[in-house]
Amino acid sequence: MLATPLILLVTGCAVGNFIVGKPKETSTGANHALLARRCGGCHEIPDPHTMTAAEWQAGLARMKRRLTLPAAEWDTLAAMARRD
Repeated sequence: MLATPLILLVTGCAVGNFIVGKPKETSTGANHALLARRCGGCHEIPDPHTMTAAEWQAGLARMKRRLTLPAAEWDTLAAMARRD
């Protein structure tokens, strides 16, 4: 019983740059609401502007294996990638 929460803690989605506070002001209110609603329930709200586009896309790929969202929401999340 104790192993499951420990495994989830160690392998959870709140790793690396995903552990942040509030996204920067460059995120729109709608984008922040989407991040808060879809991401904030499991870990701190990520800030895509603290990651390269490749890091953000890799994070989204990991999340796609964990949850199902409407395609439009995945598209919106993908568009939040920092423009390098």
